Amino acid sequence: MINILVVDDEKSMRRSLGIALEEWNYQVTEAASGEEAIEAISKDIYDIILTDLVMEEITGVDLLRKVKEISPTSEVVLMSAHGTIPQAVEAMQEGALDFITKPFSMDHLKLAIEKAVGQQELKQTIRHLQAVLAEHYLVDDIVASSPAMKEVMHQVSMVANWSVPVLIQGESGVGKELVAMAVHHLSERNKKTFVPINCGAFPETLLDSELFGHCKGAFTGATVNKRGLIEEANGGTLFLDEIGEAPPALQVRLLRFLDNGHFRRIGETAERQSDVRVIAATNRDLDENIKNKLFREDLYYRLSVAVITIPPLRDRKDDIPPLCQRFLETYCKRMDRPLCRLHPKVYRLFQNYSWPGNVRELENTIEHALIVAKTDEIQAEGLPSKIQEMEDEFQCLQIAGDPSLGEVEKRYILSILRKTKGNKKQAASILKISRTTLISRLKSYSITIPTQDS
Repeated sequence: MINILVVDDEKSMRRSLGIALEEWNYQVTEAASGEEAIEAISKDIYDIILTDLVMEEITGVDLLRKVKEISPTSEVVLMSAHGTIPQAVEAMQEGALDFITKPFSMDHLKLAIEKAVGQQELKQTIRHLQAVLAEHYLVDDIVASSPAMKEVMHQVSMVANWSVPVLIQGESGVGKELVAMAVHHLSERNKKTFVPINCGAFPETLLDSELFGHCKGAFTGATVNKRGLIEEANGGTLFLDEIGEAPPALQVRLLRFLDNGHFRRIGETAERQSDVRVIAATNRDLDENIKNKLFREDLYYRLSVAVITIPPLRDRKDDIPPLCQRFLETYCKRMDRPLCRLHPKVYRLFQNYSWPGNVRELENTIEHALIVAKTDEIQAEGLPSKIQEMEDEFQCLQIAGDPSLGEVEKRYILSILRKTKGNKKQAASILKISRTTLISRLKSYSITIPTQDS
């Protein structure tokens, strides 16, 4: 609901304005002077401030300047008599949205307020335009060729219209935020905002303020009242990325909000309420975090009413060719160059590579290859060295005839040792065997490697 502050030193005028605005379903607070108005905006946030221009001690223009200092997102509408129109015009040059000339009709007032409401909605639209565009990109163009990703999208469609918390699990770079956007975009909340925050990107105190907001003076540096993201996301979706990194105190406050939708800004005693759908994501093992007392078990159960697990790229190789095509189209257009293609050897290397950075690493690899490519065909030589090395390993395993399993194993061990420059400890780690087992295999195959990691 739009929150309006009416400021006028004439009680009858102030009250009649308040009654009219309340009848139009606005939330109204009244102030009898500029001093009362400044006190009010120091305690709460008002979308619109409707103020008389001529008042004793603190005039409407003085109040305007104070509003821009304390609550810069508020819109100010001035009420001006005929003789003060030049002052009203001057005030608009300092940031007032509009002025109406006394005496005015209720219809004239209603139009001025609706203009201010429209301006607030426009600001909100601009703030969240990037998120809206991201939603459109994802749902219309998401790559889900593999059975695993088709199942993920099926789960998204199943949970989208149930306004319950969702926990998205998966390694870094698999696209957890994009899937969260898909849930929001396909839900009934898609006309409202999608507000993301990375819980691992802020210090504890700042994260608390970002989520719940704060009052002026709540802590050092809190010079104005601030809405938190929970309020900004009212009616929409709040995405808590890397929830596993949320500090313990914040976990307690978040649990309480999930239970009843109530919260307090930092430094405030009054409770507020926000209707928000929470989607959380993590690349951590929350079960392990719970065992180690790093994450609250009760919060986990509140967040995981629905769980979507995104598989790593190495387990959905069918998605690699269409993802490559998508990234080629995107970056060729961005670089203003003809559409490039990948050499067949590059596709083979991509299929054999493990992609520890998942889709994000694939995207970065395509972008890098386009930057260094001298022709419209990307060659293996333009790829990062760690991917090129896959070709050496592949060649090592190409043995004429029908080799025995032992011969294949021997060649593979040699390729890994070559990759680690003879470091048996690293080689054992890659092979996922103990160093003792590796030494035993080397003896059985009569392979001698100079000792450098004993």
